[in-house]
Amino acid sequence: MKDFRIQGSEDCTTYVSLVEEFNDSYKVVIKKTGESSTKEKTEMLSKHLLELCIRTGYMSEVNQAQMQMS
Repeated sequence: MKDFRIQGSEDCTTYVSLVEEFNDSYKVVIKKTGESSTKEKTEMLSKHLLELCIRTGYMSEVNQAQMQMS
């Protein structure tokens, strides 16, 4: 599906990958990468909250190549 980068701290990079779509939400994998570790967790995210994060610039869409470069 789609991948997004969360704007935030320079200490780590956080990506959100949409993995499954439901009526009013998405199942997402959140991947947080720092200098010494990487953490992954699976969560549910409402479509409304995703749209709000994109509209405000908190999240921006990236492609797979951009994710691998960081």
